[in-house]
Amino acid sequence: MAAVKKINKEGILEAAYNLARREGIAAITARKLAKEISCSTQPIYENFVDMGAVIEITTDRINEVYGSLKESLRKKENADYVSQTAIVCEFADSERVLFRQLVADNDSGHGLFKDTRTEKMLVETLHCDEIVADQINEEMHKYIMGQAFLVNEGYTEFNQTRLTMETERFFEFVKKIFVK
Repeated sequence: MAAVKKINKEGILEAAYNLARREGIAAITARKLAKEISCSTQPIYENFVDMGAVIEITTDRINEVYGSLKESLRKKENADYVSQTAIVCEFADSERVLFRQLVADNDSGHGLFKDTRTEKMLVETLHCDEIVADQINEEMHKYIMGQAFLVNEGYTEFNQTRLTMETERFFEFVKKIFVK
């Protein structure tokens, strides 16, 4: 007799998260989830009241991943644009569907860079006013998001060395435009 596969709550949630990473949160249905864990829908409904509960927990986990991305960008050692470009582009590359869902398909991408530390650093190092620092910061963040979209869509591959060189060059270009 074949061994009976034990399906538990954690296994179902892990499968739901993996499905969301590959296909997006809207792909989480009882049938798709059952197929993902090679069972009928019965174990899912034995462990959860309904699919809404599975989707809610999975969404919370996805929001934690997004929160970790934002937290990485806020760390002092990542205040420079090269680090920010690397972090966002690596996420765009490794979490293609989640990047699209969390950043590209809604306005939450604007919240990634809510940190005034970089602007203060620009004021001090470039001897410019806050308005100019804000303009430089905004242009650099547009550049970073543009690079992330290119990586995410497969138009360019994630290459740390190339991104470092291009980000430094673009920063020099932006400084020439805004700093007189």
